[in-house]
Amino acid sequence: MKKITHIIFISILFIASILPSEAFGLTQILGIRHWTAPDHTRVVIDASEKAAFETTEKGLKIYIDIEKALFPKSIPHKYILTDSAIRTIFLIPLAKKRVRLEITLSENTKAKIFTLGKILDKPHRIVIDVAIPEIEKKKSEERKRVKVFKKKKVIVIDPGHGGEDPGAVGRKKTLEKDIVLKIARELRKKLRKKGYDAFLTREGDYYISFKRRMAVAREYGANLFLSIHTDSYKSRRAKGSSVYALSLKGASSEAARLLAENENLADIIGGTSNGQNNSESAPITLNMLQTETINQSKALGAATLKRLKGVIRPRISTVQEAHFKVLKLPDIASILVEVAYISNPKEEDLLRRTDYQRKIAEAITLAICDFLPTSQPEVVTQKTVPAPLTVSTPPPLVLKDPFVTSDAKKAKGVKAPSNKISPSKSEKTTSITASSKRNKRVTPTDPTKRIILYRVKRGDYLEGIAQKNHTTVRSIMRLNKLKSKNLIRVGQKLKVSSPRLIHVVKRGDNLEMIATRYKTSVKALMKVNKIRSRNRIYVNQKLKLPQNP
Repeated sequence: MKKITHIIFISILFIASILPSEAFGLTQILGIRHWTAPDHTRVVIDASEKAAFETTEKGLKIYIDIEKALFPKSIPHKYILTDSAIRTIFLIPLAKKRVRLEITLSENTKAKIFTLGKILDKPHRIVIDVAIPEIEKKKSEERKRVKVFKKKKVIVIDPGHGGEDPGAVGRKKTLEKDIVLKIARELRKKLRKKGYDAFLTREGDYYISFKRRMAVAREYGANLFLSIHTDSYKSRRAKGSSVYALSLKGASSEAARLLAENENLADIIGGTSNGQNNSESAPITLNMLQTETINQSKALGAATLKRLKGVIRPRISTVQEAHFKVLKLPDIASILVEVAYISNPKEEDLLRRTDYQRKIAEAITLAICDFLPTSQPEVVTQKTVPAPLTVSTPPPLVLKDPFVTSDAKKAKGVKAPSNKISPSKSEKTTSITASSKRNKRVTPTDPTKRIILYRVKRGDYLEGIAQKNHTTVRSIMRLNKLKSKNLIRVGQKLKVSSPRLIHVVKRGDNLEMIATRYKTSVKALMKVNKIRSRNRIYVNQKLKLPQNP
């Protein structure tokens, strides 16, 4: 009996050893994942082995036939995507141990298929990237318009990771990619309230390459670039924030790479080609530019660490240098902020809290305000009374009634800078809608022009102020009754008449309404903005206004 039992046991082991060996010789499809961005969709097929496959394209369909593969039974075989570059994904079993992935594309798309090897916790992958060139081009043009017509300082915020790259993962399965996107959105909101133009490299859960993130910053003409991350370490005791700038070594190697790839120095610095080849001095020029940019980045990093101290204790109290790809912008001050350790249980709990995310965003906002103050005037309610300006020059005088609204007249102690400005008859109807902390914007009766109260800063001179505001020195002197263009001082407020050069399209706008508002014609608007159809305008589009309608 024992002998029979022994034989049966050996037989079972033999059969068991044969069956799995066949399975192990085949590629197992572990899962299918997909993410959709505004201008592209990515599909990732996870596999147990490096898969051999053939690709066939017919019209809007792509067939990927995976050789020597097991048909998966534990994952869905049908995927319907909406608002995507891909419509459907089907898994189909074929003869001779093959599995077909059938993908139906949307119209006017372009597909790219490649493989990625096993790394860390990621298996072997087949990646299908499907782009929508028309939307890519439109988004790129929108960003370039911001650069051409920008009136404010531009800050580009990069929420790290995204899509198939979750970044660090906390003990409670908190994903870095989700936390940094929430902080980035809050940071954008706060910066815009402070008078900056702030934009994100990604708006949702999808992946963008390092190269594309840098391209986005260049297209916007960014003044600053901030990449937001959370840190992670094998020890859960590690905690605190840290800030990184590009190392000089990393900058030098990046400069060499850019020039080796035949990128024109003018393109790198200014974003436009001058049609000339790089000279022998180009590497020296670019290295000098990068050294200056790195110095600015370190100053921004120091300001950020200082402000973050009020929210979270820094892990290291100085700006660190690293060879991060996302910081390799030779002409834009760039930092990478590790806001906390997601691997630390206490800091993970904090990062999950909305109020803590807001505190982090507020600290970074204040750091940017410290490093790069905005000169843009802000509009504030009439009930807010500006604090008097403290200067060592003659004391400020009380503003006369024609300068203030009916609400402001009742307020006591409203003061202005010491230069006496007597209102003209046409100015008596002008109302003030000004900020309590920044320059006051005056809404004129003529919608094609604006009058602002410009606060003179150290280093300002009338020619420069006139150039910034698209006006003339003579106009400023006339409005402020200045006898000499040299008689201005720091802190003084000057009335400046400036044309309204841009209209930002709002929901419900059409060209007829915009033309009427600015006393111009639809034809003139279409001509200056190169619009072929009067129906082709969109929300947030910036329209140039004719100078002499």
